[in-house]
Amino acid sequence: MIIKLKKYLVGGAVRDILLNIPVKEKDWLIIGVTPQYLLSKGYYQVGKDFPVFIHPNSKEEYALARKEKKTGFGHKGFNCYTSPLITVEEDLFRRDLTINAMAIDKYGNIIDPYNGRKDIELRILRHVSESFRDDPLRVLRVARFAARFAHLGFTIAPETLNIMKQMKKELFMLSPERIWKETVLALSTKNPHIFFIILKKCKALNIIFPEIYNLFGKKIFLKCKNFINAGDHALLALSNSVKISNNINVRFVTLCFNLPLLNNSLIKGKETDIIYLMHKRLRLPNKLFNLLKIINDCYNTLININNLNINNILNMFNRIGIKDCTDRINQIILISKANYSVCVKFKNYMWNICDLVLDAYHIVKNLKANVVMKDGFTGKNINYELTKRRLLLLNKWKINLQN
Repeated sequence: MIIKLKKYLVGGAVRDILLNIPVKEKDWLIIGVTPQYLLSKGYYQVGKDFPVFIHPNSKEEYALARKEKKTGFGHKGFNCYTSPLITVEEDLFRRDLTINAMAIDKYGNIIDPYNGRKDIELRILRHVSESFRDDPLRVLRVARFAARFAHLGFTIAPETLNIMKQMKKELFMLSPERIWKETVLALSTKNPHIFFIILKKCKALNIIFPEIYNLFGKKIFLKCKNFINAGDHALLALSNSVKISNNINVRFVTLCFNLPLLNNSLIKGKETDIIYLMHKRLRLPNKLFNLLKIINDCYNTLININNLNINNILNMFNRIGIKDCTDRINQIILISKANYSVCVKFKNYMWNICDLVLDAYHIVKNLKANVVMKDGFTGKNINYELTKRRLLLLNKWKINLQN
């Protein structure tokens, strides 16, 4: 039997080559062979649902050409059909966007049956076919691509945005893991706020992130702008956070900074912590969840931090953790700065206050319990005396600032 194997570079790698941006990973499409043939050559299959294989040496992904048919709800509600007779054009037809539905053969020829190159030139994110609506995750994917390529001038085609609006019902079927993966990728871009703007435009934000959506129904007071919509403030702060941190936790918690405003709107007698409800639904990473809880617990101190109330600041330090928590306090300072930077006229003053709070943290941290214990204090008296001395140091520090 003669094997007529054809190999193509496909998907995002082709798109990025045409955009002249670095290719992070390469995906390959194979035409003309069966799974058994690849297994016999040392490839190993990834999962059971799709014919995707890992090359034994390069470890790159090789997928057999396939067709898909929607049979149920969610991302598992598909029948996958593969055959050596399926063409590259038929495989590309099942993909989400035209800019992701191109291939390059071994001679360097570009196969572009759905005008992806033209849409790259036009800077348009456009769906390939009506089968786009079969997977609700594509709503998040397109929003993420809009965020990733915003700096290049990409926008979503009106007809694609219209389909995204019609896909609300199946968004409830998305798993927390899939939602969070797309969110992390979006938060890693230069314009992560665009991701949430697009979700709001296509009526998906209230389903995927109802807490963020509900911020748009609240007002907050800023000294330089009077009252501002809390949702708009969150997106502006997220945009500003990109300039000061590439940490995903810092960026996401910046977006969620004002969520404590929603706690009073929850039904009494039920769980009253908005952060807990978000975590329960999305299964957030523990470090991120803990950082969100600290912001939630210390919110009133952080929004009034310019008062430099030493009792409140020490209580916040105790909540954060004084011993070996410099990284955490640094993250909280960055989150606060990103939120304060929404007020341009107030920015430099508030950033200076944040740096002063960091100085205060080191003053408190340097006074350790063993110093108090050497002076003969024991049991509960250790903490009482430690708190007393730390407040005295903070008060002296504050007086020096005022002189």
